[in-house]
Amino acid sequence: MGLSKKKRQVITLYGSSILSVLIGVLVSILNTNNLSPSEYGDVRYINNFISFFSGILLFGYFVSGSRLLALSRTKEESRRLKGALSSILLVTIAIMMIFMALCGIVHHYYLNREYYYLFYTVIPVCGSFLCLNYINTTSEGENNINHIAIARVLPSLSYLIIAYLVYHFSGASREKMILLNNGISISILIFLIILGHPDFKHLKESWRTLKKENKKYGIQVYYGSIANVSVQYIAGITLGLFGVNNANVGYYTLALTVSMPLTMLPQVIGTTYFRQFATQSRIPSKLIKYIFGITLLSYLLFIVAIHPIIRFLYKPEYIHVAHFSIFLGVACVLNGLGDVFNRFIGAHGMGKYIRNAAFFSGSISLLGYTLFVYLFDVNGAIATRILSTLVYCLTMVYYYNKLTNVRLS
Repeated sequence: MGLSKKKRQVITLYGSSILSVLIGVLVSILNTNNLSPSEYGDVRYINNFISFFSGILLFGYFVSGSRLLALSRTKEESRRLKGALSSILLVTIAIMMIFMALCGIVHHYYLNREYYYLFYTVIPVCGSFLCLNYINTTSEGENNINHIAIARVLPSLSYLIIAYLVYHFSGASREKMILLNNGISISILIFLIILGHPDFKHLKESWRTLKKENKKYGIQVYYGSIANVSVQYIAGITLGLFGVNNANVGYYTLALTVSMPLTMLPQVIGTTYFRQFATQSRIPSKLIKYIFGITLLSYLLFIVAIHPIIRFLYKPEYIHVAHFSIFLGVACVLNGLGDVFNRFIGAHGMGKYIRNAAFFSGSISLLGYTLFVYLFDVNGAIATRILSTLVYCLTMVYYYNKLTNVRLS
């Protein structure tokens, strides 16, 4: 008996997610072996700004587009929606370039950081995170799991091969790393966007539909995203602002990278079932038990394996990453489980619930990533991450119960 389409999609997306993390680990090994901890932290610091701004520039339109694509009945309708979303993408990339220039000015003339010029270096390729957001949301709405899988694997795999050759023959630098990483990524993602055949012929009509949906749903999710998701990147910024150098930025963000598979498994299942959730009255109890069980098992295996893996793969000065990863793994588990209920609630258009949950957890994050990081450095960032994801997960479960009248034990 063959696997169902949904199970094949779960395997495809989870497999690609795990593969992307494994490639990401190889990429981090390549990068950390070619740069000092402080220089590597500088690169991650710049990318944290890009990630942060990518979250605040979209105003919920990509999320709204994802829901409309999930409900669309024809390919023509989907292509028109993608045409409107592609237009928004171009505008936000232009704004992102301006933001990077302003960050360079601030870090040069007000903060007196020697790496200020890296903000100028990244300007031509700073739209990579926005393009990835576009691919993830539109492909989720269309249930195009293959595009999501390719977007997760191919950019980092291409970078790994090309960067290895470049660094081997001509040496590595922060400038090369930023340009190669973001430049390769944005090139591949733009190609995938073109493959989606966005239709720009009916922009006014598509824009009106998108604007109406965004007012009802997307903007609510956007407010929540600002309060929750985007705020998470503040840790990678304040650790650099309050620290002597960016070494802890590198340790913290690398620990998040190696812990990310714990988030991905429940996220993948929620993404795969997103379109199906839109027509279901509740999440099947069997699916919930399966997600909880396999996620807990994954974390236990993670605890056993992380120290030997870090010692084997990285230079001795990166052993801090293993210590941080065990605690950040708890946050990743909570975040992933909360995202499953988030997907169901989002598929039913209840953006206010998602917004409220994000406000609660985001408030904790905002306080912790400023005050706690100032007082306790990286330990404050880790504690904040765990506490904020716990609040997020519990709030998502609460709203799921409220929406479905199902009590989870």
